[in-house]
Amino acid sequence: MTEELYANSPSGLHLRRDLEFAALKREQKRRAARSSKCPVCVLAAMVILSIILLIFALTVLRIRNLDVKLTSVTFKNLRYGGEQSPSFNATMVLEMTIKNMNFGQFEFENGVAYVKHRGVTFGKKNIGHGFVDARETMKLNLTVDVRSNNKPSDTDLSSDIGSGMLELSSFAKFRGTLRSVKIIEKIKSAELNCTMTLNLASGTSKDLRCK
Repeated sequence: MTEELYANSPSGLHLRRDLEFAALKREQKRRAARSSKCPVCVLAAMVILSIILLIFALTVLRIRNLDVKLTSVTFKNLRYGGEQSPSFNATMVLEMTIKNMNFGQFEFENGVAYVKHRGVTFGKKNIGHGFVDARETMKLNLTVDVRSNNKPSDTDLSSDIGSGMLELSSFAKFRGTLRSVKIIEKIKSAELNCTMTLNLASGTSKDLRCK
């Protein structure tokens, strides 16, 4: 009975209002703290998402050039004529690799390889359909029949055969489509351009240089 009278007294009513006001203030502060944290959280999430997308674009979606290398050259069935009637016939085996560092498959077709002597084509080989998986290296063997077509007036060929050293160059080009994680499709080409010197006596090449 005494507590009820005190609660209904002016002092009790004033104290209750003070307590309610203090509780309201605390609730307002908590709401203000939560509302002030929301923009910071959103901004932090956007920054993190931007960094993830940037890393994804620079690594996964970045289109890199394909790397073609000539690893070895061998000659079979080598035959050549003398200085009076210079001729050269051989089967040339080119071992090469195509390295694909992209996150997508490279599919090529209608490639071509040439073997030349001082700019004159001695052999040509069409390269059929093929593909290199993402971040993989494919080994490829090409067999090219090389013929000089028996040109007696070819003084460069006559001179080289007379010296026992034949200068040859090989060129190969692969053209196809690169599909990066099934998002980006881009036409890409890869080329190989090499020169070498064939020792006619031993049937081996030396001084292999590629661009």
